[in-house]
Amino acid sequence: MVGKVVGKVDHGASSSVASTIAAQAAAAASMGAMDDFTGPGSGASASLKNPGVTVAEERSAEATLASYAEFAVSDNYLYDEDEEAPGGMLRGNDPSLWEGEDLTLEEENALLDRQLDELERELMGDGIDGSVVGGSSPFFDPLLSDEPWDRFGGPASRLGDGGDDDEEGGGGESAFRKELERRMALVSRSARELTLDYDEEHPEEAEAEARREEEEYVESLSSIRIMSPRLENAAVNPNAEAYFKRPPDERQGYDIMWVSAIENQCVKNLYGIFSNYGVQFADNFDDWVNGSEEDGFRSIEDVASYKARRVYEVTGLPCVASRTSFEVEPIRPEDVDKTGDANVGGVPGGKKAKPAPKSPRVVTGYRFNDIGEHVDHVVQALLPFSEPTRVTRFRSCVCYYDGDLELFEYGELDCDLYFSGSMRTFITMSAAINSALKSLELALDLQFQKWLKHAANDATGGGAFSEASIGLRDRVLKEARVLPNDIIDVSSFMDACVDVDLMDRCGKDLADRFKRAKPSKILTIATTGLVVAIPMAKYLQVPLVYARKQRSVVMADTFDAGYNSKTVGQDQQLLVSKDHIDEEDRVLIIDDFLSSGSSQEALLRIVSEAGATAVGVGVLLEKEYEAGRVSLSGFGVPVESLVRIASVKEGVIRLREEDGYDESSDTASGLTGTML
Repeated sequence: MVGKVVGKVDHGASSSVASTIAAQAAAAASMGAMDDFTGPGSGASASLKNPGVTVAEERSAEATLASYAEFAVSDNYLYDEDEEAPGGMLRGNDPSLWEGEDLTLEEENALLDRQLDELERELMGDGIDGSVVGGSSPFFDPLLSDEPWDRFGGPASRLGDGGDDDEEGGGGESAFRKELERRMALVSRSARELTLDYDEEHPEEAEAEARREEEEYVESLSSIRIMSPRLENAAVNPNAEAYFKRPPDERQGYDIMWVSAIENQCVKNLYGIFSNYGVQFADNFDDWVNGSEEDGFRSIEDVASYKARRVYEVTGLPCVASRTSFEVEPIRPEDVDKTGDANVGGVPGGKKAKPAPKSPRVVTGYRFNDIGEHVDHVVQALLPFSEPTRVTRFRSCVCYYDGDLELFEYGELDCDLYFSGSMRTFITMSAAINSALKSLELALDLQFQKWLKHAANDATGGGAFSEASIGLRDRVLKEARVLPNDIIDVSSFMDACVDVDLMDRCGKDLADRFKRAKPSKILTIATTGLVVAIPMAKYLQVPLVYARKQRSVVMADTFDAGYNSKTVGQDQQLLVSKDHIDEEDRVLIIDDFLSSGSSQEALLRIVSEAGATAVGVGVLLEKEYEAGRVSLSGFGVPVESLVRIASVKEGVIRLREEDGYDESSDTASGLTGTML
């Protein structure tokens, strides 16, 4: 954290200060000019140029800004969109602004503390290589440690308390230490990044380049010295291994265990969002402190990556880490000597006064790579001497790392100085967390409320015991016939002759399953899909669009896609008018059968071509012995079916939901079904 130096004022000399002010006011009036602000020594003169601001406030503001001089930058103009944000090490201030000024006592003490901390870390071991892991640490005392892992499990989980592996004078080569050494080695593995320039024609060269870049990046991180005392405790605490290896709480719907390293104030937001995707967080490490002066000038990407990798080394769990920067833009040269009225004290509607020449500490910009009290200190120090619309910027970086994948997402906020403060970090962190969720949902195939769907399937037998599915199952077993080429004939109740009551009940059942998806339109194929799509459209209260197999005279401009079918032949075409689907639509695809998935895939391609969003695929009958569900898995949409046909071996229809069905008999014959 960056310290604060508070200016001191002799309040006992208030009468002499007042007389000095009066004398200088008279002199200024006679001369027609005012002396420039030159620092704390001329506080009385400065107060004349900033009506409403006391000498004590000016001195305090000057002292506060002086304590953050190393974070001053002179050219970080924030609202020039064409200018690329600086990366790597943050640039320091212009030395000419502060040349000749000595460090205050507080600054000297802070510098000494940093040097002592750096020496202590050199003695105990540090860095991205994890040299402290498995050794001793001043942050771990077995008698005083009171972390969650100390209270997890019973005596059996306390490794190193005795046994054959313990050697004289220490725990020896315990299983815990061996495991942590294995985890440390993982950091040298190349992290596969989500990139669009991967060279598929030369995969070996691309992999070699990725490894080289990863090694260079890890080497660049090795100079970072930030540390978390709690994490260092976990690295050497023999109770921590069982704590971080515990399985997720399946009773609460979790099936993945991660760990985090973000600000505690934002933890509830992170945990709440990812809990919907079955992610449980074992712990959060938020007590990070800089180990050297250079840590305060590293990019937020480097710091977030270091934290995520370091936590992963110690815990072996995927980690979500963050870092937020804060910037204040400098006063532009054309605005420094502006004439005319200005609001005093940065308060809109306040009394007017002519702006005075400003201190260089006020004119320059500032950039910090962390959020803390220093943000509020700088804002409060600048506010009385700046326009309230002076721009500040908060930028949050969230990094996910699991040993294989490293992913960065961002949130950014530009805010007027008058409204700025450390609490604005919640806005950028929320945006970054939501962006990370969307990317990880795609990269890791996270499913929204998968636990709820599984619970519903367990309670209802996968939907097999609803009234509609039972009715449809009975009709299939009684009336359906197996034709050559494994074609199933259901024309007596679904095609040539339609049981409208049964189709209405089936339509309502499927509509209930897709209510949460909030479709805006239903897309099906004429004519077989219409028997269930029409009642579904009625219950969902959405329009129904159907694809034709032949062009009509009223279809001037269409989307089209080809497909193959056992029943209607090869190289078939589906056509949908472009007037009926647009990019704002959420489309639910409905059909009678799911066999190879070719027709449903054609409809999904049409939805994609239209720029719309596919929210699901629903069918009455699914042939599990064909690859339809697998062929649709790449589209990332849920697939629902009322009845699943497991086998048509020897002309006998066997259903997955059928009482007494023995899957092993079909498995032995090479006919395997996939449970929903």
